[in-house]
Amino acid sequence: MGKTRRWLTGWIRFGFLIKGFVYILLGILAAQAALIYHQQAQDIQGILRAIARQPAGNILLITIAVGLAGYSFWRIVEACLNPDAHPQGLRDGFKRLGSGLSGIAYGILAFTAVQVLQGSQQDSESFEFWTARLLSWPMGQWLVGAVGVGFLGVGIAFFYRTWKADFRQRLQLNTLNSLQRKMVVAIGRVGYFTRGIILAIVGGYVIKAAHEFDADTVRSSEEALETIKQQPYGPGLLTLVAVGLIAYGIHTGLQARYRRIELP
Repeated sequence: MGKTRRWLTGWIRFGFLIKGFVYILLGILAAQAALIYHQQAQDIQGILRAIARQPAGNILLITIAVGLAGYSFWRIVEACLNPDAHPQGLRDGFKRLGSGLSGIAYGILAFTAVQVLQGSQQDSESFEFWTARLLSWPMGQWLVGAVGVGFLGVGIAFFYRTWKADFRQRLQLNTLNSLQRKMVVAIGRVGYFTRGIILAIVGGYVIKAAHEFDADTVRSSEEALETIKQQPYGPGLLTLVAVGLIAYGIHTGLQARYRRIELP
């Protein structure tokens, strides 16, 4: 049992590392899009497709799929088994729900990496496509609105985490000096704030799509970055967002080393 737990812990830490790597790439491409007029920002699925076209792209995609699956596994464990021993209150129930949804989302991304590897991902599997399908269901307009509120709520939660820096409670920083700890917290705050901005923008567009009953209104995270680019002073704003995404990637990578992971 001890070997299995060590193996799973290593897989989870590898998942944090790969997630951080992906967000650093996302930030670098966003910075390039800010500086090059005709270059479009990418989301994580766009990054996976770009990686597939590179030499040794298949090996990278397998590595990313394994890593994101490990991160997804940990988030599901957080949701189901409460390894951080959160109190059983309403607020912490929402945290566990968020962990579960995050686990599902990164599990889908891991599966998407496999699809890209196999060359079987369809362009129809877009945010707009699934929004249109959801709108066609009974009460679909309300369901899409709820999804939008969920995105917006997660964005606001990220802003709250920026302010409170509660992620410190899950990091083992005793081996770092005071300045290093402050730097880790500052990087995390910048990263969470940036993620909050993107999620809030996506949530706002999803709510708008529900209100107007129009799936074409929704925006993916890639399109949210493009929306920022098209604003007054957009390239400068997108550059700041790119820095924030890189900071989030670095913070996630640091969690691979310092995150407290205690499997039940």
